[in-house]
Amino acid sequence: MGRIEERLDAIESWLAIGELRARYCHLLDDRNWDAFADLFTEDGEFDGLARVQGRAEIHRFFSTTVERLAEGFWHFCTNASIDLNGDEASGRISMQYLSVKNGTSFVSAGHYDDELVRSAGQWRFRRRRITFYYHAPLSEGFTGQPTFILPDGTPLDGLPPHRAA
Repeated sequence: MGRIEERLDAIESWLAIGELRARYCHLLDDRNWDAFADLFTEDGEFDGLARVQGRAEIHRFFSTTVERLAEGFWHFCTNASIDLNGDEASGRISMQYLSVKNGTSFVSAGHYDDELVRSAGQWRFRRRRITFYYHAPLSEGFTGQPTFILPDGTPLDGLPPHRAA
């Protein structure tokens, strides 16, 4: 065990990262793009249905492309892990994503892999990457995969080049 100050810092960091992850879901679902983009570092990266880098590009992608993807969406996250290393952290959190697109209910699940950094006492995402397990109309059950897109919303056939391995 470390000194009490180190242990207290670890607890405070764990709680702050948990709050950051919760705010991500709430701000995304509320479509509060200004506050949402501020959850990322200035050079942060989001790697989900598309890959975008930089706070300004993240804001543009979510406020234009993601805004048009569904009439409504709701994110639920659980099973969080966090590995702390001073002012840096990494971890995984499970995700369930419900949405309505063109009047059809969709269900999906997966996980986020996070790289986080603390600057001036505030934790932010340096990189957030989604791995989907399935994405399908609710009527079809737990099958299917999401359609990956370019940052402008153009659908891709299969995985984007940076995901193909």
